[in-house]
Amino acid sequence: MGFVIPNNVKQFFEKIPVMAFSTVDKKGTPNVVAIASKKLVDDDTIWIIDSFFDKTKKNMLQNNKVSLCMWRGLEGYQFKGLAAYHQNDKIFDQAKSWIQNIKPNKTVKGVVNITVTEIFFITASAELAGKKLD
Repeated sequence: MGFVIPNNVKQFFEKIPVMAFSTVDKKGTPNVVAIASKKLVDDDTIWIIDSFFDKTKKNMLQNNKVSLCMWRGLEGYQFKGLAAYHQNDKIFDQAKSWIQNIKPNKTVKGVVNITVTEIFFITASAELAGKKLD
């Protein structure tokens, strides 16, 4: 079990259409991509649909520590977590069915299942910037 995502952060997540998803390879080289096909699965799990990943997938297979950032205006959050990449299994089938119900022509090469371990504010505020949610 990971970090339970608070309800207000879940609601914020649902309103954000595109987020930044970052990975790091085994040498420490970062990679950031924009993602739009994402879903809160439960209190500590997020799915990201892979339609185009190259370096992102390679990085996750080398180092499963990932980060996802979302913001609107001056409010924002950073999720840190552990990623598992899925193809041709139950999670893949469930996620593919979910996204293709919304976007019927969506290509699904794989699914990233993220267990959230920490959440931090990235809100532009001296009181909140960088503060960890408890």
